[in-house]
Amino acid sequence: MKNVIALGCDEGLVCFELDWPDTCPSSGTHWQSIDFVLHEIRRSPDFCLAKLEQSPHRIYVSTYPENLQETSATELGSLEAFGFLFECLKSVYVHGGLRMIRLVLPKTEGYIIRSDIIPLRMVDCPNLELATSFSQPRQHFSADTITSGDLSSAFSSAAGGLLIPTTQSGIKFNSRLLDAELNTRLSLPWLTATPPHPQRLAMLCGGRNDFENGTGKRIYSAAKALGISMVVLDAPGHWIELPEYSHLREVFLPIELSRGPEFPQRIVDMLEAYGKKIDGIITFFESYLVAVATAAEIMGLPTQPPEAYAIATDKYKTSVHEGHKTFLAHNLEEAVSISQDAGLPYPLIVKPCRGWSSEGVTLVSKPEDLSSAVAAIDTSRHGTAFVMEEYCSGPEVDANLVLLDDELLFFEVSDDLPKSAEAAGESGEAGKAGNFVETTNILPSALPSAELALLRDELHQSLRRMGLTSGMYHLEARVKDSSMEYTLTKGIIDLSPVPSQQHQKPPSSWLIEINPRPPGVQTSDASQSTYGIDFWGLGLLFPLDDKERLKSLSTPFSTETGAQYWSKIIFIPVEKEGVLWYDDVDVNPCQELLNRIPELRQCVSTAVCLWKKGDRLPDPSIGTTVWMGYFVVFSRLGRRHVQEIANLLMEEIRFEIRTE
Repeated sequence: MKNVIALGCDEGLVCFELDWPDTCPSSGTHWQSIDFVLHEIRRSPDFCLAKLEQSPHRIYVSTYPENLQETSATELGSLEAFGFLFECLKSVYVHGGLRMIRLVLPKTEGYIIRSDIIPLRMVDCPNLELATSFSQPRQHFSADTITSGDLSSAFSSAAGGLLIPTTQSGIKFNSRLLDAELNTRLSLPWLTATPPHPQRLAMLCGGRNDFENGTGKRIYSAAKALGISMVVLDAPGHWIELPEYSHLREVFLPIELSRGPEFPQRIVDMLEAYGKKIDGIITFFESYLVAVATAAEIMGLPTQPPEAYAIATDKYKTSVHEGHKTFLAHNLEEAVSISQDAGLPYPLIVKPCRGWSSEGVTLVSKPEDLSSAVAAIDTSRHGTAFVMEEYCSGPEVDANLVLLDDELLFFEVSDDLPKSAEAAGESGEAGKAGNFVETTNILPSALPSAELALLRDELHQSLRRMGLTSGMYHLEARVKDSSMEYTLTKGIIDLSPVPSQQHQKPPSSWLIEINPRPPGVQTSDASQSTYGIDFWGLGLLFPLDDKERLKSLSTPFSTETGAQYWSKIIFIPVEKEGVLWYDDVDVNPCQELLNRIPELRQCVSTAVCLWKKGDRLPDPSIGTTVWMGYFVVFSRLGRRHVQEIANLLMEEIRFEIRTE
């Protein structure tokens, strides 16, 4: 069976032939699909892409070329399906050759648990040119059987579409590859038999920074796909209050933020005055977790204990709870007294009790460095209270745990490579020459399976002892007395076994800090593409106690490790205060690099420049974490290969910090 499809504008038509399969549709445990092959057959002499994009475009469909009938978004089921078909036709028109279209349909009847599940799980799929969702939040699907030739029914019944380039001889091979990828990626139950009900979530603090580069894009995109209405509370003038962002929220409620004891009741009063049923309340800011949890208790909404958050969000209380030798100070005089009287050995760590982004965290190797360590804390941002504690030198990791009723739904570890403070410590310059600001992480971890299991069990126990049994948790930890250490081999720093004669003690987990929230956007971006799990989306579901969707959406890819590849986060550091400068105002340094070396695009999942040309960047030496941008790169060949890609990117990135 064949269709003729035409793409038309005022200047004429370009016609394509779409071949239906002559074999049974592919299917897996949770999906079924139908493939088409698309190629161009003729075009009007004056037809060109520029004219197409400047004029209203139309799509015509027929089983016979002489009887073309205009189709519409309504006939194809959605605007998204119509747009996808247009992009498929445009791709063939621009690039020539053959394209294979795969429509993905549910295998069973039900309601989709997240409308963007197909592009979310197909991220960085090899050879995939386009992945588009046709679905609306909580849309019902009937698992229809498609009649050959009925293009309208095929598109209307599909949850999404995929596009890949192919050749005539490669059609069956590419179809089998897509089958394997879908089995790996759509390995979760992505439909539910439970009919949807409206969910309204109140969120205190509307998102850090701007929409694109901060947490906002992740939070509100997830909320839309999950069908959650957002009631946002934040200080007057927050960007989410602007009219251009009104579509992201149901309402914005201005509130003066505070940490006073009256704040939880003010939150409750404002939500009650709003007058609509609230199903949950959340904040992704540690500073307000206790207040929001207290407000949730007053309103009878799902929450973790405020007392547990009070420990988890205070680094001193966390260390005491873990049994570390730790001390609290507020100024240099107290720090010197502790250093002299408490028997705290050097090297030691100085860090603010309520800091973030590793700001003000210093490795102090000798008493003379205490003054510079205390001075490195920006008290206007993090307060005057700081922690002094023993330094654990084992490999550092970031660990993400998803818990539901004390069941560990998901656990992953990335290796946090040595910071500049640790390199400085080896040269005797700790406290002066380095810090603990993130430089790079590698996923998945290269630690032995026994040490990963140790981290999993002990970190889970730490959360349980605090009373935290449900939620999304980002923990930083080290493996004390690990069997692995960092070494430099042929220009690459990575973990390698400690010589057996030097490794005598059994390893143990050393908890550094708990963040009762998703990790920062760089780390969450990397985990999402590596494992197929959106931590921000999960974070929105916990205060709604949406157990079924939490369990499904915490399912990683069905590979041995849950990961589809090795990936590495590269934080592009700023070494001094000044004005960011690069050549082209319209092409930032990350884009320029990928334009200059296009073969790197196939290894880059995310490339973000956080500043614009002409922006004044703050001085990192005063304790503020500053990155120009970041990359998430990946490799399916191996861990060393992803390190080599990362090194090349850092060598090739081009920008200046001008001080004049």
